[in-house]
Amino acid sequence: MLHTGENLVNGVPVDVERKSIRRINLRVRPDGRVHLSVPNRWATLREGEAFLLSKWDWVIATRAQILARPAPVVRAVTPEERSRLIALLTELMSIWTARTHEACVTWKLREMKTLWGSCHIRKRLITFNLRLAHAAPEQVEYVVVHELTHLKVADHSARFHQLMDLRLPNWRLLKRALNRT
Repeated sequence: MLHTGENLVNGVPVDVERKSIRRINLRVRPDGRVHLSVPNRWATLREGEAFLLSKWDWVIATRAQILARPAPVVRAVTPEERSRLIALLTELMSIWTARTHEACVTWKLREMKTLWGSCHIRKRLITFNLRLAHAAPEQVEYVVVHELTHLKVADHSARFHQLMDLRLPNWRLLKRALNRT
């Protein structure tokens, strides 16, 4: 029987957590660990375990693919690159807060593993990933516009996409290029 926290299933590490979600989610992380999220309202851990075991062939195959890949090389951001990014973000935030009529928006830089940026709407705080220092200026601009657009539309709905199309018509191309970085 699975429990929340770390488990070992057939010799494979599986992290189990209960969350306020709609579906049971199963992921294989880059380090080969399996992560199972079980809704805390409608599903039991026994149901989560049954789901995990029903997908076990997929877990093993996916895990083997991931572990066979060479580890990605993450290049450190130099102090010079950081300074250039800060200057670029300062300029872009000034331009785009004026264009979008957004006042009192603050921003910060930090290392982030999976996101290029995030927006805390109530605090009007945008956090940018330090790895943007390795991106092209137009890709950084895309992230700035994307996060500022969240101040108007919190989700990624059709309305959000319409607003992005108006503000930065080539945003989809920039997004694809950035995600290949």
